[in-house]
Amino acid sequence: MKKIISTVFLFSALMAPIVVNAQKIGFVNLNTIFTEYAKVKGIEAKLEAKFSGPKKDMDAAVVEIKAMEKEIKTNELLMTESKLAASKDKLRQKIMDYRQRGAALEQELQAMRNAEMNDFRKVISEITKKYAKDKKYDLILNEGVMYSSDSANITDAVSALVIKSIK
Repeated sequence: MKKIISTVFLFSALMAPIVVNAQKIGFVNLNTIFTEYAKVKGIEAKLEAKFSGPKKDMDAAVVEIKAMEKEIKTNELLMTESKLAASKDKLRQKIMDYRQRGAALEQELQAMRNAEMNDFRKVISEITKKYAKDKKYDLILNEGVMYSSDSANITDAVSALVIKSIK
């Protein structure tokens, strides 16, 4: 019985490298593909177009807040107590409004980016699965790869398919 177990163990140990080498493994760099995807889809241009108006409004609000701060500092000694308090309250309200609008704008921008990333992930997933089946890959990795040989890196091939599918 010991001989049979030893033989099976030895046979398994000898066959393990052959089985591992029989698998076809690939690697896809998602950052590289997303950069190309974003260029082709014009994601940054869309975001810039949608948020350029609100960004200008935010910039104008900063200028207005700075002007109010300067006016208060310049005329602080000349203002009455009630006028100074009213000016400071108005400034605080402007700053609070600015922060709230900025947070809302940032939240909307993040939501749009997340939506684009979800679309990107779906496209990449579908194309990578099809590519893996067509080229008979057993495993395709995307993150956590410290090294991959050029033959295992299929990023360019998948990227080309992604760009082709967009156009």
